[in-house]
Amino acid sequence: MPGFSGKSVLVIGMARSGVAAAEKLDGLGASVLAIDSNTALKRTARELEKKGIKTHLGEHRFSDLDGIELLVVSPGVMNTSPILMEAGRRHIPIWSEVELAYRLTAAPIIGVTGTNGKTTTTALLGRIFAEAGRSAVTTGNIGFPLVKAIDQARSDTVLIAELSSFQLKNIADFRPRVGVLLNITEDHLDWHPDFDDYIEAKGRLFLNQAEDDWAVVNYDDEIVRGLLVGVKSRQVPFSKLVRVENGVYVEGGEIVAGLVGGKSVCRVDELKIKGEHNLDNAMAAAGAALALGLPIESIGEALRRFEGLKHRLEYVATLDGVDYYNDSKATNPDATVKALTAFKNPIILLLGGRNKGNSFLPLARVVKGGVHPPNGGVKVVIVFGEVAEEIRRALVDCGVRVLSAATLSEAVKLARDCSIFGDVVLLSPACASFDMFSNYEERGEAFKGAVLGLGEDFRG
Repeated sequence: MPGFSGKSVLVIGMARSGVAAAEKLDGLGASVLAIDSNTALKRTARELEKKGIKTHLGEHRFSDLDGIELLVVSPGVMNTSPILMEAGRRHIPIWSEVELAYRLTAAPIIGVTGTNGKTTTTALLGRIFAEAGRSAVTTGNIGFPLVKAIDQARSDTVLIAELSSFQLKNIADFRPRVGVLLNITEDHLDWHPDFDDYIEAKGRLFLNQAEDDWAVVNYDDEIVRGLLVGVKSRQVPFSKLVRVENGVYVEGGEIVAGLVGGKSVCRVDELKIKGEHNLDNAMAAAGAALALGLPIESIGEALRRFEGLKHRLEYVATLDGVDYYNDSKATNPDATVKALTAFKNPIILLLGGRNKGNSFLPLARVVKGGVHPPNGGVKVVIVFGEVAEEIRRALVDCGVRVLSAATLSEAVKLARDCSIFGDVVLLSPACASFDMFSNYEERGEAFKGAVLGLGEDFRG
């Protein structure tokens, strides 16, 4: 374990991962200063001060870097922020919280990343390990920080970590035993300077892997395939389109494990989670589990039993013959496109929130063309929130029928008025939630509350 005793460390960001990192470093004997530009975090600062950790709220000061030997940065802080750029000029090492955690544990790590599907795949892997009777902890963005999860890891525990591009951008030696890369489409261009930087950050998942590690990758994603040049680890591709003998693929309605001689994992129609993207997630989870030697029977049983997560194509209610689904976790246009593949009935689609630097034109073209024509597809879109007008323009330019609502609750009422028996009302916003809500969970709960307030015939 590296020595942190007496080392001066600056932690930037006092949300969950920042607080966890500050407390861990303090416990290891480091001299810690935790800072955050959000002056509303006074209670958090007081709690850290009680533990002997120095804090500062407000504008970042270059003087906070004086004497600092290590900087641990939270995901919300952009690498182009002045204080990080100054730290770089001073040659101060900059780590994400996952890099710190990696330095402090000997437990093997499965790292899961991608633009969409990270949380579902991480949860699926947790379910597979439980089914197999193997010790594992799901961590990262899915629950609590990796630097806290390491305290729960026994010598035989596997840490299954959902990883963002922000966290991977600031790794140094981080080396997952298994790296899972699900897909890459445009996202977080309000944080990354351009799409190439975002792609590079995702590819860092495999940066430090060696020949005895594993890379589980989406063979159907051209950008993902392009990142595999120079990867040293053993590759386990998964594909809906191609028979990949050394990976996981679909054939004859079965998920097939080419990795272990072409055995069937389970039938595709046995999956309870909807959508082609969830088939990708299931294959990725199976590939990672097979790489670590888990029994194929346990993998198949876990995939059959898994019913999905809250706010991810979550069934809410059927009212007057109309099904309502909550997909609040869809915070970018590509996630919404994937969600549309889950339904063959006509859809009333609710879009809106805060844009993360994405174009809505590709989504508008998909909505116009339909995913399951002629009977399915989107019949009307209801926009709401901060970028409602931007989305409306993109949709109208493509000839899509659009209605506008001032609030999410009003959007739900409009959807009821537009729907007929057999329709699906789908909240899949394609945007972040921060214009009206503190997170996508709060937005999803607001949607469910509005739906359940419409009437009766709710079957939970």
